Amino acid sequence: MNEARDLTKRVKEYAHQKVGFDLVGIASAFDPQFDRAPKGHHPDEWLPGAQSAITGGIKVLREILDTTPSPLYAKHYEQMNAWLLEAGYRLARGLQDMGFKALYFPETDPYAYFNTKRDHGEPRMSPSFCHIHAAVAAGLGKRGKVGVVLTPEYGPRQRWTTVITTAELIPDPRLEREICLEFIKPGSCGDRCIEVCRTEQSGALKAWPDEGGVTQYKCAFDDLKARGLACGRCIAVCPVGKDYAPENRGSD
Repeated sequence: MNEARDLTKRVKEYAHQKVGFDLVGIASAFDPQFDRAPKGHHPDEWLPGAQSAITGGIKVLREILDTTPSPLYAKHYEQMNAWLLEAGYRLARGLQDMGFKALYFPETDPYAYFNTKRDHGEPRMSPSFCHIHAAVAAGLGKRGKVGVVLTPEYGPRQRWTTVITTAELIPDPRLEREICLEFIKPGSCGDRCIEVCRTEQSGALKAWPDEGGVTQYKCAFDDLKARGLACGRCIAVCPVGKDYAPENRGSD
């Protein structure tokens, strides 16, 4: 047990200090959360012998998000994705240097891949690996009104990547308390994320899980991508997270 504890501490310190993640959590590769994944997408189906899934998050810069949709935020979105790819590689390499097998996933599959699937009649996006499930299993946050992971630190304002490994690490406890204000006290938030999407863009967000959460094929990103812009309105208006500053958001 001491050996596993020491290894877990070493891996987390490496992920935080050497790689630079803002958030790091560990889940067992056999956590029931992963049973929701499509066939072929479970950790040990990607990497035979997988024991652990390490999810790392990097925060979205609040001041840049406040400009969305803008070229500034679009480049920030791209920059975070590029950083996460490099971070996943570095963490996987670090685990290999420690003597374990490791495989990392992109922060999201290429949109061209999803668009091709849509054009061929696929009814919904199915990513190679779901960082949402991994982040919840690793105790980093809870799913909110539309199914997006909310964390105590940043609400929905972070992006994720996950590394699966044969290293047998100690899982973090699941976060049990609710974070989403609509789940804590219905009506207190006013469904801000859903309303801003419905009012200003495509209405891609619905209550989760009954109505399905985020409909990726209708996401505002799809409307804006011809202009080279990513949309973050829904995460910008969310009042959850220590980084949320109502005075920077106009009337609240």
